[in-house]
Formats: sequence, structure tokens, C-alpha cells
Amino acid sequence: MASVNSTNGMSNTNASRITGMYSGLDIDALVKSMASKQQAKIDKAFQTQRRQEWLKEALSSVRTEINTFMNTYINSDATNSMFRASTFYTYKVTAASTSQAVAVTATSSAVEGRYTVEVAQLAQNAFVTSAGRISKDGTEISSSNTTTLAELNFKNALEFDENGKISFAINGKVFTFTKDTTLQTFLNTINNDVDAKVTIKYSRLTDSFTITSDVDGKNGKVLIKNISGNAFGENSAFQIEEGLIANGRDAVVTINGVEVSKPSNEFTVDGVTFSLRDVTTEKLTFYVERDYSATIETVKSFVEAYNKLTAKLKELLTEKDESRKYPPLTDAQKKEMKDSEIEAWEAKAKSGLLRNNSILRSLLNSLRGAFYTALGGTGRSMASIGITAAGYFEPNAGQIVIDEDKLRAALERDGESVVKMFTGNDAAEKGLIYRFRDAFTQARKSIAYSVDDINDKISNLDRVIGQLSERYDDISEKYYNKFSAMETALARLNSQAAFIGQLFMTPR
Repeated sequence: MASVNSTNGMSNTNASRITGMYSGLDIDALVKSMASKQQAKIDKAFQTQRRQEWLKEALSSVRTEINTFMNTYINSDATNSMFRASTFYTYKVTAASTSQAVAVTATSSAVEGRYTVEVAQLAQNAFVTSAGRISKDGTEISSSNTTTLAELNFKNALEFDENGKISFAINGKVFTFTKDTTLQTFLNTINNDVDAKVTIKYSRLTDSFTITSDVDGKNGKVLIKNISGNAFGENSAFQIEEGLIANGRDAVVTINGVEVSKPSNEFTVDGVTFSLRDVTTEKLTFYVERDYSATIETVKSFVEAYNKLTAKLKELLTEKDESRKYPPLTDAQKKEMKDSEIEAWEAKAKSGLLRNNSILRSLLNSLRGAFYTALGGTGRSMASIGITAAGYFEPNAGQIVIDEDKLRAALERDGESVVKMFTGNDAAEKGLIYRFRDAFTQARKSIAYSVDDINDKISNLDRVIGQLSERYDDISEKYYNKFSAMETALARLNSQAAFIGQLFMTPR
């Protein structure tokens, strides 16, 4: 059975037909007209299917908007997550002097207060460096790290064993390299080894190698043993002796009168991070205080994103539905229109897809309601800290607005309660962010169910369109057969008429 294009009403088997030779009739047009009722059924099913596809796209778009908001503000691992302690516990550090010897920063768990710092000794990892410049000309052993070991320009030529290799051990880990090993591969191999626990570098500025322990402070060490060749040892190419180097040391610093030793020059105590850059000749003072401005800016960003999302959902929920006037176009209709006309038509045809949608309505109700309920076990709503909805007669009616002064006062007066209102997980009074997460999660589930249902409808409509198309072909074939019989009869009649005419022709 020939298939029918569901949108143009012409059977694929009809494209090459030659019709109307004897009757002079446009048989294709006549058959198309006679099968028009069946084509109308196909078009209607197609338009219903297209509308379902657009609805699926619209719901999927909403789900994407929800996911973006959640991935930015709701999910606990998001950078701007409202669940993060750093969102509400932000601190600023003020230095009482201009000294650059110590830098202080505060984490979200910092203890507020005054900190005095005195640095007696900086931490140092164990290290060893070449005894002097190691190149033959006193400038550099190579201009590029792609140079092979055999090509390096050493003052004390690098010698290889009878197998053309050098071998040595660092902290007990044995390394072996050939003449063809490049300098970069040589460095990478040692630096990436988890057992050696060292970093080796070549400086073209000082024309020397330096090997540094990866273990911080006094516990680090560099133990070198040459095995074959002369990379290390007396009169070696690298000019680094064999043996144990244990010159690492811990930082010694006094904080608020308490002397502490740390293996690194950067460490955190009581949520405050100290970065030591130099020893001090005086006592340095720092003040750690809550930074409420940063918290307010974060809340403002969250509310702005919320307003943008809910405005979009409200627009979809109330959008005028003009789909009855502008049903989806068939391919046959598109052929008669310009691209700009098609675009304008489909914009109207897609209107109102989510008008009064129950999922969107339920989501908006849940989100708005969260602002007016008691939150986080505090017995207070967002209005008590200056976060309310704009009035009905205001341009931004329904949008959330923030009274920054009131919010700041609430943070300064009782910051813990403010945090609970956002992130408290009280069984009876969940915090705002938990309520948001529940509402969005339910909406995503509902959208998923709807999309599954739509997919089933689209599949069923595929079958319906296929059946209607087969019926269209049957009807068309029946009419073509009748017109073909008519043409055959006319051909026979014309032939007979011609023969009879010849019989009555007067001979010359």
C-alpha cells in the first residue's frame, strides 16, 4: 500500500501518474478533492500531535529553568548555594598596620575578635640545590626542555653507563633514564612520582637544579643515592652531592600570646587563615568581624533570580491562548507562505501552551506561600526580617522585595535566627530553602510524569496517522482505478469512432 505524506495529501504512488489523456480532466485534483475528508482527518491528527510536541518542549523548557535555579542556589554543592555556611557567615579582616609580613583571611567558621601575630621563623621544606652554575658556558644547559639528556651542555659532562643509561634513587625510589630522554620527561617523571615525594626544577636564571621535598616543614627530607652514571655525587653533572638533606623547618609564630609551630607558612586556626610571608619585628594586629553586607548581597542575588523565574512562570501561566485561530501549519500550507509568515504564525500557534497549567500553578503557590509561613522553627516569617512581596498596585506586584536596612538589623540583632529561617530543618517549620527544594522537586516529578504521558500520546497519534494515511491511499487508489477505467473506455471509444470514420470516408 502506498504511503501518504500526512501534511500534503498526495500519495507517493501518484507522483508519476499521467492522467486525463482522453478526458482532459485534472484527475489528480479530482482525486485529491474526493479524498479531502480523509486528508482533513490526517491534518487534524497531525496538528494534535504537533501541539503535544510543543507542549512537551514547553514543559522541558520550564524544567530546565528550574534546574538552573536549583543548581545555582538550592543544591548544597553549588557555588552560590543558600545552604552553604559561607552564604550567611562571611567575615572581613581589617589590619591595624601596613606590614605585608602576614596576611589574614577568615573562613565561614571564623571566630570573631582581635588577633595579634608575631612570626619568629618561616617554614621551609627540605631542599638541595646545585653547588654552582652547571652549564659549560655558564649560561644554561639548553634553551629548550625538549633537548635530550645526552645533548645537555654540562660543565661536568653527563656520563652514561655501558647500557647508555643513568640511574639514581631519591628517597628510596629508583629512577632510570636513557640518553634519548628529554629534559622535560626527566623532570615530569620525578615530579609525578608519588613515592619519591620531591619536586625537581631547573632554573635558567641560576643555571642550577633544585630538589625540594613535597613534605612540609621539618619532617621532609631528600635522600639521594647515585647508582650508575654521574648525575649525582662528587664532581657530578648536576653538582649535587649524595646523602641525606634534612634542612626543613616548621614555622614558629605567636598568635594572641600562644606560640605555635606549623609545617607550612599557611594554616588555619579557629576558622582564620594565616599566610606568613616574612618574620616580623613587631606585633601585628588584625580584627575579624562579620561582613553583613556580603550576606545581604547574596540574599539579593537569590531573590532577583527567584523573581525572574517566577515572573517567567506567571507569564506562561497567564499567556493568551490563540491556538484555535492559529493551528499548527501543515507542510502544504507552509509551501504557500514566506518564512517570516510561518514564524509569525507559529508564534501564535504556540501561545497559551501552559495557560492555567496545574503544575505551574501549584509550584507558584508553594513558592509564594513559603514567604508567609513560619520558618525554621523560629515562629517567624520572612516579613519579620524585611523580605516581603510588592503590593498589588505596584509595578512589580507579587515580586519579592528586600528592605536592606531591616535585614541588616535582623542579622546584627539575631543572625542565628535569620540563618534558621533560610536553612533550618525543623520538622514542623522547615526553612525557606528546604521548602523551595521540596516545591521544585515535586514540580520536576510532575513534569516528568506529564512528559511521559505526552510521549505516549505522540506515539498513539503516530499510529493513528499511519492508519489514516493507509485509508487515504486506499480511497485514492479506488478513485484512480475508476478514472483509469474511464480513460480506458474513452480510449476504446475513440479508437472505434476513428475506425468507423474511416469506413465512411469517400475514396478519391
